[in-house]
Amino acid sequence: MKRRLNILCIIVVLVLGYSVLETGYYFIVGVKAGVEAGTENAVSAENRKELINMKYISLLPEHLSKVGNNGLFQDSVYNEKSGEYVPVSFNSMMVSVDTKSATMEQAAFSLLNLLHMAICIWAIVLFVRLVISINKSDIFNWKNVRRLRLLGTTLIISFCTALLPAYLTFRSVEKVFSVRGYELDLSDMVNTTTLVLGISTLIVAEVFAIGLKMKEEQDLTI
Repeated sequence: MKRRLNILCIIVVLVLGYSVLETGYYFIVGVKAGVEAGTENAVSAENRKELINMKYISLLPEHLSKVGNNGLFQDSVYNEKSGEYVPVSFNSMMVSVDTKSATMEQAAFSLLNLLHMAICIWAIVLFVRLVISINKSDIFNWKNVRRLRLLGTTLIISFCTALLPAYLTFRSVEKVFSVRGYELDLSDMVNTTTLVLGISTLIVAEVFAIGLKMKEEQDLTI
């Protein structure tokens, strides 16, 4: 039983770790590109501006949003294998648009990304502590209930720290950018898995708490 549990716990840690590494990787790549663009003389002022204004956006074809009626595929790309154009419909892209963001907004955006990584790391630490406690056969106690509650809350906060920058980007890009046949969409810019995990963890914590209360009441009755 413990071996199976440990395997499942390792998978969860790997998934959470991958989320942190992915967020950290793209954050570092963005910072590195910005620094290099600002320090290298070979990079033109126009290219610097393009890098600074780079944004990730999610798109929803109009036929899916029930706004338009332009068919299933909105665009086409060249297929090098067949030597012909094939119909496509985009759901995300990187664009360089000047959203006129203030310095404070950019600083808040960077701080939220750093906070998101820090919270994800803390969630991994809490989960590892919980696994260690379980492996010591110290499972049903109030300390683990508090850990589960804290872990669930941390995961929900992690989702919020990812949602807010995505929402700010969505709102700012929406004002200055549009694509024919598509509308900007927020749903694909944020992964809801963390939110589901957080709520599920809180449910498990309350189940543990109810079980412990029932056990304490039985002990008092006896």
